[in-house]
Amino acid sequence: MSLTHPRLFHFLRQAAGTLAAFLIISLLMDWYRAPAVPPQAAALPLHTLQGRHTTLAEAGGSQTAVLYFWGSWCGVCRLSSPAVDKLSRRGVPVVGVALQSGSDADVRSYLKQFDTVNDPHGQWAQQWQVRVTPTIVLVKNGRVRHSTTGAASYWGLRARIALLDWLG
Repeated sequence: MSLTHPRLFHFLRQAAGTLAAFLIISLLMDWYRAPAVPPQAAALPLHTLQGRHTTLAEAGGSQTAVLYFWGSWCGVCRLSSPAVDKLSRRGVPVVGVALQSGSDADVRSYLKQFDTVNDPHGQWAQQWQVRVTPTIVLVKNGRVRHSTTGAASYWGLRARIALLDWLG
């Protein structure tokens, strides 16, 4: 059975409409669930479990850095963490914030590649008003440039980072 020209056009129009609706809904959800950037966020000290002492501004330098709020108890984080880990292995600066995921030893045993700050009592989450895990914040030159929540893929994150790098 072959598709006739009008049927193909109808199918493509439906697919384009569905994709546009998905993108609009996704962008609206990201806007609604975006974390609140604390005052002087770029200068907040980051003390990672790996012994690194830095700030958000220093974490990426002139590169786009990823601030990744996650929890060991979060099922969706189990889907997104491999993508974030792959970004880190490919040279993207990543700092994770482990939300209420246990002791330092618990978080270390769960960790993958990237530097992580342990937030056992949810203070970082409260300060940033993170309502959804995972929350992924993209930071460039010490400024929050984009955030997204929920499941994320490597290529989706890579595309966002490339767009931010291209825009400067």
